[in-house]
Amino acid sequence: MKITAALAEEPKIIGQTQAFSLLGIKIKTWKYPQYHYGDRLVVMGTIKENTLEFPGVELSKSESKKGLFFWISNLRRKIEEVYRKSLPEPQASLLSGIVLGSKAGIPGDFYKSLQKTGTLHAVVASGMNVTIIASTLLPFFLWFCSRRLAVVLVFFGIWFYVLLSGAEIPIVRAGIMGTLVFLAQGLGKEVDAWRGLGLAAVILLLINPLSLFDLGFQLSFAATGGILFFGPKISKFLKRLPKQIQPDITQTLAAQIAVLPLLLFNFGQYSPWSVPANLLVVTILSLVMKLGAVIAIAGLIFLPLGQIAAWLAWPLLTYFVRVVELFGGL
Repeated sequence: MKITAALAEEPKIIGQTQAFSLLGIKIKTWKYPQYHYGDRLVVMGTIKENTLEFPGVELSKSESKKGLFFWISNLRRKIEEVYRKSLPEPQASLLSGIVLGSKAGIPGDFYKSLQKTGTLHAVVASGMNVTIIASTLLPFFLWFCSRRLAVVLVFFGIWFYVLLSGAEIPIVRAGIMGTLVFLAQGLGKEVDAWRGLGLAAVILLLINPLSLFDLGFQLSFAATGGILFFGPKISKFLKRLPKQIQPDITQTLAAQIAVLPLLLFNFGQYSPWSVPANLLVVTILSLVMKLGAVIAIAGLIFLPLGQIAAWLAWPLLTYFVRVVELFGGL
């Protein structure tokens, strides 16, 4: 059959292959040429068990390069190019992952170390990214307009970032929950986090019921549920820790506990080094995310400015790389 549609997600790079879904059909092809979120593709081949693989599969980009998806995808690629021209590897790809959720350029050996140490979530745009975006934009907009208008502008900022980061399940889930929080703030009400999580699941399943069987969906909701359920209990034991790092460590431990059954079921193994590796890197992710935004904006305006700003992030990214390589080699 022949499928013509726009990519609604960023392809996953696995070794020398890339995988993605198009209109619910799973497609696997060679790594090059690489395709990106928003690209309009024409796919022809024989479907076997809801999958199109290499034999008989032909992918080609259509000539249509207009619209919001193309513009956002093009901006995403320009930001990734700023990172590549400002930092060595794997720091450049790591920064793209932390800021944009892009895993396409991460070297294979380093990607395996991320998997082994359970730190792969750091290169998946999720709730932390949305929280940073919203908490940065809200005070900025409050300088110029009323709180209600600022909340509306933050709403648009959140969903612009969701699209920019590839609109994968974890970030869409975070976007829905973040929207509910700020909508409630605008109305002067509180949000029940469990109801917000449930509503996010319902919306995603209404859009694509098959998401229920997607490991990314399961891990995202398990991790968030674990933070809500185990977080308050763990924080009681960590109350003597400095307040600056306590929330990050609490959330990391809670999420690790919640996703452990899924990891064991799907991969049959779990590294004992996952917890210490996560604890050592989680506290710098927020700062790296903010520096990544500064580098992107500065680099898009004038590349040498972005390259200068990149040296502020380089020590933190190098620290992250060293931790992952150390525990990944044990």
